[in-house]
Amino acid sequence: MSTNCECMMVEKTPGEWFYILENYNAPKNSWNWIDHAKAYGPFASEDDAAQHLSDNHANPGGWSIMPHDQFRESESMARVLKDARENLAATRRRRQW
Repeated sequence: MSTNCECMMVEKTPGEWFYILENYNAPKNSWNWIDHAKAYGPFASEDDAAQHLSDNHANPGGWSIMPHDQFRESESMARVLKDARENLAATRRRRQW
């Protein structure tokens, strides 16, 4: 069973992958779901990002992919990506408990 949350794998620069995951409690049908999301990364590959997603979050039900040659950073995306390293570190700290 999936959460039906939006998710996107993003290759910001070649070999630098992030995933953006809609918050579970985000308002449905919002104009821009990224305004209600968190990003995690960077990862060396899409597979590494997908593994982290699987290990740390409920199944969103799939994701879209934005490879580097299609990368366009919106204002919303820039806002969530700036916290990606901190969010990634927080998941690592949780595992130590």
